[in-house]
Amino acid sequence: MYRGKFSHHSRFAMSVLCLSIAGLTGCEQNEKVIDIETPAGDIQVERSKDSGKLDVDVDVDHKRP
Repeated sequence: MYRGKFSHHSRFAMSVLCLSIAGLTGCEQNEKVIDIETPAGDIQVERSKDSGKLDVDVDVDHKRP
């Protein structure tokens, strides 16, 4: 039975190749410095392992009475 242009093994090999390339070019590596969760909101600080740059994320819960 003909299923298309590529066989099952060829599709699998191409998928592995694409995922490998995506992994090698991948995401920036971040290290979590601090993660604070409170009833009023959250604070997260991450540091880039490559550049040392800090990223601060503050989420405030506006639903407080």
